[in-house]
Amino acid sequence: MRDGAVQNFDVSLNAGMAPETGATWSAGPDVALPFRQARTDGLALSAIGLGCMGLSEFYPPREEARARDLMLHAIERGERFFDTTNVYGFGQNEQLVGDVLRDHPLRSQIVLATQGCICTSRCPGSVSPESTGPELVRLAIARSQDRLQTDIDLYCLRWPADDDLSVEEVMSALADELTAGNIGAVGLGDMSPSIIRRADAALRRFSPDGQGLAAMQTEYPLRRSLARTRDIRATCVELGMLMLVYSPLCHGLQGASTGTPGQQPAEEEIIRRLLQHWGEQSEHNQQLVQVLCDVAREESLSPAQVLQAWTLTVASNVVLVSGARHRALLDETLDVARIVLSDEARKRVTEAFVSLPQLAENPPHPALAAHPAPMTPPPGRPIFQPMPVWG
Repeated sequence: MRDGAVQNFDVSLNAGMAPETGATWSAGPDVALPFRQARTDGLALSAIGLGCMGLSEFYPPREEARARDLMLHAIERGERFFDTTNVYGFGQNEQLVGDVLRDHPLRSQIVLATQGCICTSRCPGSVSPESTGPELVRLAIARSQDRLQTDIDLYCLRWPADDDLSVEEVMSALADELTAGNIGAVGLGDMSPSIIRRADAALRRFSPDGQGLAAMQTEYPLRRSLARTRDIRATCVELGMLMLVYSPLCHGLQGASTGTPGQQPAEEEIIRRLLQHWGEQSEHNQQLVQVLCDVAREESLSPAQVLQAWTLTVASNVVLVSGARHRALLDETLDVARIVLSDEARKRVTEAFVSLPQLAENPPHPALAAHPAPMTPPPGRPIFQPMPVWG
């Protein structure tokens, strides 16, 4: 989003929200979703964004026409934040997103975020040319620009947490990209609070206008969200950064279908799938899922909507990145931006999370675990930059 496009939005966190508990207000064409802003001079994003990974990667079938239709439908429903990455589909996802958004009449209101992944020799199986971190950053941004052919409003960077890359050197390179107008704002992905602080301080030092980090993207899985991200949330609030959270549904609460794509699953199926995904069917897990289902019935919502709506109440700077790939599930998710959970519902869900014991990492989703590693690009398509190993 450039040239003061933020002014096109109502800056209220609850703009357009239905006053009744559990109620939703469906946006008509050209009506933007409520948005969130961590500081008055910071980036403004739709409270719920559309993560486009599943349109080009991991989840079959991948049909470009259907993907384009979904994105256009999202815009009609008020979506103004789209997230992609240079590695999804070996660059195909960026090309798809760029093609849909580039000439759209509402492009000036839309924030397009992409990410760069720096994978060095410490990423087993990755392709690592003899380049330094800053050189890779400049190369990655240039190639993303080539594929998108439209402004990069937010550029999030990821690299191995234990790598020797200099945070200060990388932020200096990103400050140069900001100055040149190649990117509109800078974010990080899945970094520790100490790295976030170093990167924010360095970016402010090197940017002519003292611009700091705009956002931090992190996984926010259902069963370990509160404890795992407490320090990250506090750091983002302190520094005035948005916190972009993905995978709150454990890669499948909403999509755990009874058979028809996009169909909302029955309560028994939700419980069975989640407990199967978590491995051990512990009493604590069952209690948590049961609370979500009970609250959903009482609030006239789906369990997925309860969890998503609750996630948005954790902090006012939280933005939910949805990976919905079907119209029905996308509509259900976007409705969450205008859902108000009752105080009692929020309290019950929070208490359910707080009571959880320390839990292990989620097992990988079957779609990810089954992905071949190392990945190879489609015939005739070059590897644009170092690629991670998925699996």
